[in-house]
Amino acid sequence: MPFINTSIEVLIRKNIDNGKQGHVWSIISMVTYLGSIIAFAVAGFLADKIFNPLLELDGLLVEKIGFVVGIGDSRGIALMFIISGLMISMIALLIWQNKKIRTLEDIEGQRNMQTY
Repeated sequence: MPFINTSIEVLIRKNIDNGKQGHVWSIISMVTYLGSIIAFAVAGFLADKIFNPLLELDGLLVEKIGFVVGIGDSRGIALMFIISGLMISMIALLIWQNKKIRTLEDIEGQRNMQTY
């Protein structure tokens, strides 16, 4: 997260006018906090009702994934962490492949060169 936060902070500060940054930061904060609230609300249900039963002794994923995260009580949470990490990695790769996002630094450099 520190790498993501630092990157977005630099991009926003360089590419958005100072007068509009407050509005942009408020929207980013709203979306971020909304996502966190939804995640907190759903995580307990997912762990208790879906993921933990899948990795109990007679669960459906015991033979397929049990050797990675273990079998028994609370192993579903470990599976949730692994899935979350994989999803964040996939999103980071998709964002990195977006040419518009990758060239934001280049655009700023071109603006600076034009002013000199």
